[in-house]
Amino acid sequence: MADDIIDAHEQSEQARQWLQKNGSSIIMGILLGLAVLLGWQRWQQSSVNHRADAMLKFDDFQAAVDKDDKELAGKLVEELRKNYGDTPHAALGALELAEMQLKAGQLPEAESSLRFAAEQDESASLKAIAQLRLARLVLGRGDAQKALDAVNAMSAESYVAEREQVRGDALLALGRGDEARKAYDAALAVMDVAAQQRRSLQAKRDDVAAGGPVVTAPAVPATPAPDTKEPAAPVVATPVPAEQG
Repeated sequence: MADDIIDAHEQSEQARQWLQKNGSSIIMGILLGLAVLLGWQRWQQSSVNHRADAMLKFDDFQAAVDKDDKELAGKLVEELRKNYGDTPHAALGALELAEMQLKAGQLPEAESSLRFAAEQDESASLKAIAQLRLARLVLGRGDAQKALDAVNAMSAESYVAEREQVRGDALLALGRGDEARKAYDAALAVMDVAAQQRRSLQAKRDDVAAGGPVVTAPAVPATPAPDTKEPAAPVVATPVPAEQG
């Protein structure tokens, strides 16, 4: 029994000495862990607040679009690009602004807006739509190589029928008929059999395959024709920050 008491005393003394030697390190480790945890929580809250602010700014932009106030819409998108370029709202705003600019005949401005949206990585869907519209815009003004570059930058899974049709038109304009035919074939392979534009695309493909004269492709609008199924830009939702207790 006495030995047990001595052993317990020795163990307690060893623990006390160990704590004296290492206690400050343990406390510092705990404090550091708490600081990291608090910093992470604050960063998360800051990120939520940042995206919520972007959503509010985008709401202001939408109101300007509804009023057809191009000047205010342009200023708000510029603010989104400058302060909230890391959110999908900036790219979506640039896409919508490009439509307004196209309708107003402001082609260089529309191209700039589309290029910004095409360079963003916050939303793969928004990025692909911007790349497709950019390709249509530059092809419509006669710059087939830039149009080809734009569709080549798209991911392999993005809007295959629309992408390959624009690729074919760009290649046709560049005098590369055989490659254009292959692009049209790729578009037809995935295009809905009931699509209204399928007949005209098939006729174009057949003309190229028949070895007829390769002519410059007709201007392609930057926005899809009414019978062209281009997926709409996704709705961007942002969580509202929780109230602080």
